[in-house]
Amino acid sequence: MRPRSCLASVVVLAVAALAVGGAIGAASRALARPDRPEPPATSPADGARAQQKLFDLARRGRPATTVTLTEAEVNALLARHLVEARGVRLGAPSARLVGDDRVQLTAHVPLQQLLDDAGVPALGSVLTPGWRARPVWLRVGAHVRVDERAARQLRLDVEDFAVGRQRLPAAALRLLLDPAAVGLLRWSLPRDVDSVGVEPGRVVIRTAS
Repeated sequence: MRPRSCLASVVVLAVAALAVGGAIGAASRALARPDRPEPPATSPADGARAQQKLFDLARRGRPATTVTLTEAEVNALLARHLVEARGVRLGAPSARLVGDDRVQLTAHVPLQQLLDDAGVPALGSVLTPGWRARPVWLRVGAHVRVDERAARQLRLDVEDFAVGRQRLPAAALRLLLDPAAVGLLRWSLPRDVDSVGVEPGRVVIRTAS
């Protein structure tokens, strides 16, 4: 073999090794559980209280008012009511109210479900049942805003997205999750809701008179 051909072969093998090593490293990070603070303890009373506040908010003819939801109430509502009502297949969903109109959402799904939603279910056939059932953690950082077009909506604009500890482009969220889960990023609002703000540990909703 000529020296030049030999050198080219070495370079190709080195690049291939780096690619394989990078893929293995990314897969390892994706399957790792991310560092995250424990969500606040919640109770059925937190969920019922949050629901009542939202029911009162939706009533017509009310004067201008401000409604506050605590982080515990938001998490109880998310885990016990909203996810189930929309038929979303997410385990242990939780929200951290960061402040400055930003939230951080976390949940997990079985690895096989993630492969199914990503359109590559066949990859699961080479895995053992234990690996297919392994929970994969998802983390979404989003900015909250009110869309003031004709159909008023609360929108969560994704700013960062990670699977396990592997950061991915925000656009990958829509490729890896089913439409029901992606739908949690948009919520219809009563027309008299003027603003929705996120402060550390609470959501503040203000209505117009």
